Amino acid sequence: MSNLIELINAELPQFQCGRCETPGCRPYAEEIINGSPHNRCVPGGQETADKISKILNANKLLLDHDYGPEIKPQVAYIVEEDCIGCTKCIDACPVDAINGAANLMHNVINDLCTGCELCIDPCPVDCIELIEVSEEQSLKIRKDSDHFFQLKNELLQRKNKKTKLNKSISENLDIANTINQKLSNRNLDKEKLIKKLQAEMLDSQRVEKHMNASDIEELKKQL
Repeated sequence: MSNLIELINAELPQFQCGRCETPGCRPYAEEIINGSPHNRCVPGGQETADKISKILNANKLLLDHDYGPEIKPQVAYIVEEDCIGCTKCIDACPVDAINGAANLMHNVINDLCTGCELCIDPCPVDCIELIEVSEEQSLKIRKDSDHFFQLKNELLQRKNKKTKLNKSISENLDIANTINQKLSNRNLDKEKLIKKLQAEMLDSQRVEKHMNASDIEELKKQL
């Protein structure tokens, strides 16, 4: 099964654009194995769909252009003087090809950018442009993109796992504090109940006239 996924992934164009309604080429290869149509990769074109048909030993499917449009050999370019440092494009990039930090100007690492266009829409100030590059340059970049796509996903999973762990620790601490508070309250209530019981016992002594009433009141004050 994994070999089949690798064969399909190798035929996909590695833009990591998500236009096939999966977040990248390898996830789409996995979806194809699970039964999704293999004709959704518009950037790969009909040739890619036909190659996947052959790998699957399945009937050829016409390219579904509803998942378009095509992607040209290109890279993104950030007009730095217009950039407000919001990091939205950094979060959107599937291969970590954008460098920068909050409130600082961002820039694109051309050797990593596949030109997937996913950074365009999130930008609130429209400061990202697309620059055409040669097919050769685009192929070289896309050849390595799967590695960076997997790396980003792995780092994201680690981050989510750590966040989940920290949340779990925080929740457990809250539960522990609640339990401890309840136990503390229970101890206070227990002491109060014991004093109440002792007072009732003293009162019963008064009723039964085993003790002087003033002596009983004095003892109750000492509880």
